Amino acid sequence: MGLFDIFETSIEGLVANKFRSFLTMLGVIIGVVSVILLVSIALGVKSEITGSIANLGSNLYIVMQGNKNRIGSARIGVNRLKRKHAQLISKENSYKVIPSPTVSKVSAVKAGSLISKSTLITGCEPNFSLVRNWEPERGRFLKKNDVDSERKVCVIGKTIEKELFPNQSPLNKFIRITGKKFTIVGIMEPKGQLFDMDNDNQVFIPITTAQRIFGINKVSFIFIKVPDARNINPAIKKTEEILSSHINPEDFMVRSQGETLSVFEKITSILTIMLGAIATISLIVGGIGIMNIMTVSVTERTREIGIRKALGAKDRDILLQFLTEAVLISLIGGIIGIFFAYIGAFFISKANTIFNFEISFFAVACAFLFSFFMGTFFGVYPAYKAASLDPIEALRYE
Repeated sequence: MGLFDIFETSIEGLVANKFRSFLTMLGVIIGVVSVILLVSIALGVKSEITGSIANLGSNLYIVMQGNKNRIGSARIGVNRLKRKHAQLISKENSYKVIPSPTVSKVSAVKAGSLISKSTLITGCEPNFSLVRNWEPERGRFLKKNDVDSERKVCVIGKTIEKELFPNQSPLNKFIRITGKKFTIVGIMEPKGQLFDMDNDNQVFIPITTAQRIFGINKVSFIFIKVPDARNINPAIKKTEEILSSHINPEDFMVRSQGETLSVFEKITSILTIMLGAIATISLIVGGIGIMNIMTVSVTERTREIGIRKALGAKDRDILLQFLTEAVLISLIGGIIGIFFAYIGAFFISKANTIFNFEISFFAVACAFLFSFFMGTFFGVYPAYKAASLDPIEALRYE
């Protein structure tokens, strides 16, 4: 028999038992949908996390209080960081780094009768927007004169604009922070979320003003930008040397965005592999289903196999016919599974607001190829069983 005849006979066998064929495909369909959706979700989460971290800048590192060798010390250690340390880093670091110290506090922000609770108030210097690569969408950012004069001016994030100034421009209007009136001079471009933190729910004020109204003389962080990303590691080492000569090395630590990104990439890669493995089990179960149903089919069609062999069909023809049926069941199930995966993706994308969800072509290709492999692998045994039947015994089968 030619390959076309074998293919045609296999199609006829599937059509003749539509319900059984569908039930056999069902395991493959569920497996393919699971693989595509779970792997796509994992890849979407990974892309969102790495994108958020990378958005902070690959040539950026941060000095903060605490010791990286002590768990939790960054929170409970004594803060000894001051603005002068940022100036020392700028002056003594030979890699032309740009440090920007900040003061961070959470406070309520009021505008008339409207209140935005738990807003991050960031006291910073004018170079903050340069270091963080974050510019105003409208208006201006803070100026040197604002810092020197401790002026009560501010630049707000998009979330604050939406919550406190709906349907109106907030420029030159006022908000109150800890009872103090601040004039809005700019609105920052949207930055989005980093994990569960809304970067746009933020107000920027001069660092000197922040230290005065909050009654502190320390800084929370020192963001440092390196002009050439290739120099980030030696720049970090130099920064540590500079700070160590002025404060105890156990009172500060330095973290680069690349280091943070590397950690989360490892975590999300493990998550992707784990979810992919869980979903793959569904496909394997579907493959076992193909083997079981095809084995039952061989038993039911024993007499048919005997007649075909008596008419001249070779063992190879019988083997290829049943193997083709198994592969067709798997491939058709895979195609249907891909179709339902896209339907599922549509509803997930409508309901999901945390990250940008899209079907991964990699996941689709892997699921389809694996379904083909499952059909071939689990179809071999029933096909071999059918091909090895003795024609005389098969004709006697009732």
